[in-house]
Amino acid sequence: MATYDDRQWILSHVQNSYVTSDDTGLCEVVVQPEVGGAGVVEFPCLANTDSPPHINDDPPPHSLDIAPDMDFVGHRQRSYTAQRLEVMRKEKKNASKVKRVVWKHSTAPIDESELNELFSRKAVISSRNPQDSPLPQQAPVSLLSRLVQQYPDGLNNPFLEYAKFDGMTHTNVQARRISIYLLIGDNPAPNYPLVVSVINCHQARVIDLIGLICWLYTKENRQPPLRGGVEHYALHIAEEDGQVDWDFQALRPRDVIEKFGFNVLALVEKKSAREGAQEVVVTLNVAGGTFSKITVESHITLKEILNRTISKRKDMVRIKDAGLNYHLEREDEPGIALDPDKTLADINCTEFAVVRDNSKRHEPHMESNNMSVVEATLYKAYRVLWLYKFGKCEASLGISGEKFEVHPLQPKTPGPFPPLRPRAPVTYNMDQVVDCSRKAEKKGKVDIQITCQGENRFKDFIFECDTKMGQEILDKCKHIFDLRSSSVRKEFWREKKPFRRHNSLSMRRRPRTENHVNEV
Repeated sequence: MATYDDRQWILSHVQNSYVTSDDTGLCEVVVQPEVGGAGVVEFPCLANTDSPPHINDDPPPHSLDIAPDMDFVGHRQRSYTAQRLEVMRKEKKNASKVKRVVWKHSTAPIDESELNELFSRKAVISSRNPQDSPLPQQAPVSLLSRLVQQYPDGLNNPFLEYAKFDGMTHTNVQARRISIYLLIGDNPAPNYPLVVSVINCHQARVIDLIGLICWLYTKENRQPPLRGGVEHYALHIAEEDGQVDWDFQALRPRDVIEKFGFNVLALVEKKSAREGAQEVVVTLNVAGGTFSKITVESHITLKEILNRTISKRKDMVRIKDAGLNYHLEREDEPGIALDPDKTLADINCTEFAVVRDNSKRHEPHMESNNMSVVEATLYKAYRVLWLYKFGKCEASLGISGEKFEVHPLQPKTPGPFPPLRPRAPVTYNMDQVVDCSRKAEKKGKVDIQITCQGENRFKDFIFECDTKMGQEILDKCKHIFDLRSSSVRKEFWREKKPFRRHNSLSMRRRPRTENHVNEV
């Protein structure tokens, strides 16, 4: 806020404010300055005011100049009715300039002289005189004419019929963007995906999407060239990094695209369309006695074979994510790693072994069963018979790499006499489990004894189960003991060093000590 002494200036400013803030324009017509450079308005009541006198040579007081782009705070916008009337006035003014002519076909024939008079040939006026130029002038050729001369048969793209599904050039049409990895050629490798925009997803089918991808591929002149029509290619589900999920089949060509919610796919060449590709069945033996058989081409590298094998096994994927890698060895040559960049044809072998780096492959006869080390650490529950001093009951025995737990089960048909004392669930950390051995065997049944460290003593838990289940429990505990060492377990066997440890071939009972009691 500012303070002014000149009251005439303030009054003139108020006058200008009325003029500028009036939408109708009436104030500008009524309030006008006098001719001859006089004051905007005279107020006799202000003759004896304190306002300083004005000299005739000085310009009259006035307010600030009005700029076209000046944004007045108090400016009121025009009403909707006034704006609509102005638009109607302009439309009426433009309509008055339009002349409507009704076309009627004339039945009377027109002779040639009338046609020459109506459509006479006009002479082309040139800016230059052709006589002044020593060289003959050439007719100008447009860019479109050059393209027509360059491609007389049009663009040679056999997938042109699928271009109608391309949504890159559409602005106000709903389209769906899908990233496509191109696995085409003899040695396909996922690089950067091709982003495809598809319209009419509720009508377009998978075969149309394949045709659109082939159309864009041919349009951009990518290499290597395609080897046939859309029926020679298939779409598979892929990860964000381009890894194809071979466990799932290819998308059916006649399915609608809107049916699937995958935004990352891979265009894969079908096996029947690969020229000169000889299929070979390769056997890969994995630790634990398991194996995989996959059908590959003779020109594929060993690295790709290894990646396909690892992608099908979750335990190997977890180990690889932890930072450990694998390599391939000949089945008959243990300890010799093969070059991953060599092809299957260079190696001339169809049976390999998948071995983890910095590890040694065991002989087949040394493996106790088909359970791998990773499978042994996974949780698994067994339905066994829990034997204790004054009876027995069915229980669920759960073993994993972290815990050992026993949960009693309620009998389906209770007996005539209730149990003397109900058993409570038992849970131990796997580091407190110090031994698992075979106690007795009779008529297809076996007794398994598991020893754990209690508060002040070692406790034995005895379970009865069939022979196959008992052997699996023994092997599972053995793998866990070998994989995870425990100070409690070392201390336990240091005290029992003079005695032989139990195994599947030894039924010798361990002598009891003052800290070793049977679980009741």
